Formats: sequence, C-alpha cells, structure tokens
Amino acid sequence: MPGTSRPARGAAVRRWGADLAMGARFAVTGGREGWIRTALTALGVGLGVAVLLLAAAVPNIWNAAMDRQRARTVVPAAEGTGPSDRTLLTAPSGSTYRDRPVNGRILAAEGPRAPVPPGLSRLPGPGEMAVSPALSDLLSAPEGALLKKRFPHLRITATIGDAGLRYPGELLFYQGSDDLRRSGDSVERITAFGDRGDPFRASPLVVLVIIVSCVALLAPVAVFIATAVRFGGERRDRRLAALRLVGADRATTRRIAAGEALAGALFGLLTGAAIFLAGRIPLTGISVFDIGVFPSDVAPDAVLAGFVALAVPLCAVGVTLVTMRRVTVEPLGVTRTAPPSRRRLWWRLLLPAAGVALLLPQAIGGLDGGDAANAQVVLGVALLLLGVAALLPWLVGAVVARLDGAGPGGPSWHLAVRRLQLNSTTASRSVSGITVAVAGALAVQLLLTGSQSLDEQPRGPAWTVVDAYDDTVPAARAPEMYARLRASVGVRAAHAMVSGYADSARHHRALAHTAAREGDDPEPYPVAVADCATLRQLADIGACSKGSVFLVKDPEGPSHPRPGERLALDPVGSRSDHRAPALWSVPRTVHPATAKTDTFTPAPIAPGLLATPEALPPTLLRHPHVTVLLRLDPHTPDAIEYVRNAAAAISPQISFITFSLDSPTDTDNATRHGLTACAAAVLLLIGCGLLITALEQLRDRARALSALDALGTPRAVLGRSVLWQTAVPVVLGLALALGCGLALGSLLLHMANFPLQADWWGILVLTGTAAAVVLGVTVLSLPLLWRLMRPDGLRAE
Repeated sequence: MPGTSRPARGAAVRRWGADLAMGARFAVTGGREGWIRTALTALGVGLGVAVLLLAAAVPNIWNAAMDRQRARTVVPAAEGTGPSDRTLLTAPSGSTYRDRPVNGRILAAEGPRAPVPPGLSRLPGPGEMAVSPALSDLLSAPEGALLKKRFPHLRITATIGDAGLRYPGELLFYQGSDDLRRSGDSVERITAFGDRGDPFRASPLVVLVIIVSCVALLAPVAVFIATAVRFGGERRDRRLAALRLVGADRATTRRIAAGEALAGALFGLLTGAAIFLAGRIPLTGISVFDIGVFPSDVAPDAVLAGFVALAVPLCAVGVTLVTMRRVTVEPLGVTRTAPPSRRRLWWRLLLPAAGVALLLPQAIGGLDGGDAANAQVVLGVALLLLGVAALLPWLVGAVVARLDGAGPGGPSWHLAVRRLQLNSTTASRSVSGITVAVAGALAVQLLLTGSQSLDEQPRGPAWTVVDAYDDTVPAARAPEMYARLRASVGVRAAHAMVSGYADSARHHRALAHTAAREGDDPEPYPVAVADCATLRQLADIGACSKGSVFLVKDPEGPSHPRPGERLALDPVGSRSDHRAPALWSVPRTVHPATAKTDTFTPAPIAPGLLATPEALPPTLLRHPHVTVLLRLDPHTPDAIEYVRNAAAAISPQISFITFSLDSPTDTDNATRHGLTACAAAVLLLIGCGLLITALEQLRDRARALSALDALGTPRAVLGRSVLWQTAVPVVLGLALALGCGLALGSLLLHMANFPLQADWWGILVLTGTAAAVVLGVTVLSLPLLWRLMRPDGLRAE
C-alpha cells in the first residue's frame, strides 16, 4: 500500500529526528554534570578523530613528497647530444654531517637558457652556492662550524624556496662551477628538471609491513572511539528511567540515548578537527627516511575525511542502540542493567578464524602484490585484531568469576574483585584498545625482526670506504688523496687502491675493425692495483712482494686472462676519448688467489686481476676508480667529518660508504624507533580513554565512596582498589595480546617466508609502556577519588 506506507515512513523519520534532538538537548542542557559528561565524550572521540584525520592525510603527504622529489629529478639529454644554450652539466655532491644527510649538486651552465632547479630563480655562478634555509641556519650556527669548512671558497648568494625542498628541515645546496667535464657516469648533461617517470611501487614485503602497521595502529583507535561514545552510561540510564516514569516507551528511550551520544560525537568531530589543525605545525620538524612534510601537505583526503565525518556519528548511534538493547529501563527501577547474560565464545572465535582464512591463501602460495591481495590482507589482519577485542570481555568475565577476595591486596583486592564481578564489561571495553594496539605492534615487530634476521652478520670492524669514480681523481693523484685522508684527525689506518677494467688486446683490435656479434662481447676483466697490505684485506693471496700479480678466478664465470696474454687497459674509456688504450701483458708468474667472502671484507673484489704498483703502474688506467679504505678512531666523534672535509678539498664528487657490523643500520634503527613511537602514541591515546573511563566510574560511584568513607575505610585501601580494578583487565589483556600478536606475527612471517625470531626487548618495552599507562591512570584518578570521599556526598533530595 504505497499510499499509506510513505506517510508512515515520514512519521517514523520525524519521530527519530525529534527523539535524537531531545537527546542532544539533554547532552548540552543537563547542567554541570551533563556538560562534564559531554566534554569527556567529546575529548575521547576528538582524540580518536584527530588520529583518523592524520591517517587520512597520509596519501596527500606522500604524494606531495613524491611530487617535490620528482620536480628536481634531472632529465638527461639524448644520447650523443652535445652542448647547447639549453643544456646543463651536473654532478651529485651529497654528503652527511653528524648523521644528517646533506644533499647537493654541482651545476655548470653550457648556455644562457640552461634549466634552473626548482626553488631558484637563477643558477649559481662559479664560486657561488644556493642553500636551503635549514642549511643556512646550520652553517651560521656554532654547531655547523665543522661543516662550514667543507665549503671554504664558496659564497652563499641565494636561498632555495619551498618548491625545491622535500621538507622544511632538509639540508640542500646547489654549487656553481666552471670546471665540470663530461666524462664517465657521474657528470650528466641534462635539459630540464622534473622528470615524472614511472610512479613509485613498493615491493610486496614493504606493502605488507605498511598494511599491517596501519591496521594495527588504526584498529585500536576505532575501538577507542566506540568506547568513548559510551561514557556516562550509568548516569544516562538513571535519567532514562525518569523518562519512562513520564510515559516514554523503551524504543523512545533508546533513541534519546542515541541522540545524546550523537551530540557528543559531533562535538568530538569538532574537537578532533581542532586537535588535528593544532598538531600540523609540530609535524614540520619530523622527517623519516629523508621524507618530511610541510604544513600545507598535511591535508586529509576529501573522501577519507568525509568517511570519518560520517562514520563517527553513525558509530555513536549504532553502539548506543546495541548497548541499550541489553539494558532494562523501568520507571522506578534503580537497577540500570538487565541480569547479565552468559557470554558466548563461539561467535567471538569466528572473527579471528575468518581473518586466518583470508590470510591462509597467501601463507600457502606466497605474497601477492595486487590490489585484491592487499585488500585481503587488510581485511584479514583487521578481523584478527578485532577478534582480540571481542575475546577480551569473555576472558575477563571468565577469570574474574573464579576470583575470590583472598587475593594479594586484602580489602582493596576484595573491593576491586567484587566491582569487576558486578560489572566487568566497562573495564574490559576500555582495555580492549590496549590489547589490540599491543597485539598489532607485536605482529609488525616480529615481521620486521624476521626480515632483518636474514641480513644479520657476525661482528667485525667498522670501515669507511672513500670512492672517487670515473676519473674524478686521476691515478697520478691517488697517492695525494691517500696521504691527505690518512692525515685526517681520527684516522687509525688507511689502504689505497686504484681499479679499472681490461680486455684482451686481440678482442679489442677485432672490435675496432668489425661489428661485435651477439655473444662475442665478453665482460671486461676487473683490475685492481694496490700494495700487498691492501690486497691482503681483499683476498687470500698468500706470499706477496713488490711486482706480484694475482688472478682471482670464478669457476662458474666467464673466461679469465691467461699468463702471458696481452691486455688492453681501460678499453671503454679509451674508446670514448678516441685514443688507443695502454697495453699490458699478464706476467707468466701470476699467482692464483681467492676473494674473501666473509663480512670483514671492506670492499668485495670481483674475479679478475690483482696487481702491485710495481707490476702494473696505476697511471696506465686512463679512467680509474680510486678507493681509500679507512679505519676511524671510535673515540673521536667527528672523525668522519674531518675525513669528509679533507675529501671535499680534493674533489666535491668524492663519495663515502660507512658501515659497521657492530650495530644495526640506521634504517633498522629508524624503523624500530618509528614503530615504538607510533605504538607508544596509540597506548597514550588509549591511556587517555582509560583515564576518562576511570574518572567517569568514580563519579558514578560517588555515593558508594562517600558511604565507605563514612564507615571509616582508609583512603589508601580505596586507592589500591582502583589500581587492582584497572590492573586485572590490563594483565589479562596483555596476556591475550602476547598470544595473538605472536600468532599473527608468525603467520605473517610464514607468508613472507622469513624465520621466526622474536624481539624480546621490544616486547618488554611495549608491555612496560602498557603497565606504565595503568599506573599513570591510577595516579591521575586519585585526586578525584579523594574529593569524592566526603560525608556530604550522602546527601539526597
């Protein structure tokens, strides 16, 4: 009957609207207590909304960072293109200063219309330098005095604008030059800046880590918001009983309660937006993996922000309606809840079982990087973590029901246990956020630890490898480079090596007269020239003296030069210079050697020739690669900076590789620290929710607390009871989180084909942080507890 159903639907909508509006009025006109309750709800929801808005801003943050990175990517000139009025010669000149990357480029214009990097209006001339604001501040500060010596003859003439920076604190410079030469691969001839190229695509493992991290961090936020909208439930139920007394039915009371929660959620949206806007500025000082943000980049995606704005009020209404179905509100009743029903376990197990079923196909068949597979991982991990939240109330109820008053805390333990036995739902609901956060963080930590365990190496010495590629330093200046670096402050030992390539002279002559056929162009032989002490660091050579030559063979590799064979040294570089290569014969006394494969080798050697300078003069290599291996004094903190300054005085194109097998890499440390910081932030967020819940419960128990005080109950006993009442659900939640987190992490490791290796120290840090949250909640709730324990709280009108 369409004619009658449409008015009925309209009346139902109007009735819903009127009841929701009445509930919203109760939220803002309920006097001081009503405002406090609404403010607590708004604060709890606002904290969660702020985190969700920050998560919604991640796509824009990432896209803006990638756009800035691509905007200053060089566009090489076409092969064979010569200099023109639109070309620019450039070479990278990056460095590091006290563990902070200092990015830079050397620029030499070949014409008046040469391209200009983003953030600059003109190119710096010879002897000039354009720097970022952060680098300018560092160079002018006392802590940058050592870095300033790296640019002794350069004048700062310009400041790079935001359009040319990845993030506000980036250390970046452009150095003008007039002596760049187009030789080798380090110097490029370019025609523009801003190569869009192919979009960045992460590996399946990286995608898996990111997905699990996001779900692990955001699932507790969703649980926290669902908890926040239920603050003040006990006082609300008493007010609804008064409404029943004046004639409201049960459906009306449920809708009015939903309207009250809706008002708190809407205020929470505004509070969350304010917290998000206030927190954007501090984010500008943070950079992770050389990626940072500008305030303008921290803007939520419109679709995701709209989803948050719609989902939070709907969550508030839905959670309240579901909760009210389990509440019996009678006109004169003071019992606010129906008799507790027995919690069933079977449906709670369905959530983690469904999550495992979604993850099993990839655990059996291996990781897949497709969108459908990623969505499957997201849903599977989310179901597993939400299953933890669903299992916790059953676990707390089952354990608390078996506890008695003869516990470790005497009367305080008895009071806490009785309170939990009467109503453990609120406590387990508040702790479920911590449980989900710890379980998710443990899973991510296991995944990271397992992926890094494959790269674990025995402990060994720290080396600094200083490289000058592509004739940056001619072979004739290699002794000078070695001497200046060896004389730097903090250098304990140094070894120098000049390397290049060689080809059979017969094959080189054949290529000069005929075109190479497919399969008839073998790889050149690597050649390294160094003294005996350096060669012993690189290979097992046995006896060595001046004039010795060694041949490192690869049984499964290509052919090797034979004793007495004549070789053309640096054939590729000589061909590009249009001159004949130097010729050299392999001595008939060449000795076999074996390249070192252990982790103590500072510069692994490919199969080829190793020679001393007396047997093969380094100057015969026309385009050499000069390497100096350094051992630095660990007790000289700035030793590496002195070495970098000495290298910059030789050539700004010299590069560094510093590694140590005594400690994890910077990337590993940054990943671990970032994970710990995010998990700690989520735990603090949930701690705020625990505190708000504890304060709300104390206010609801004001009359009972006053009665206990009037009967002479010591305040210390009640304070300890608050501690036990918070600690028991948290301990059970942490035990559940450890089990589920280890199980989820093991499943993810099996998907990625990594071994299981738990980071027990990280687990201890997470559980210790959760314990600290419990103690903090207890301490912060004590002032309200003391204030409520007064005889005047027994008054009633």
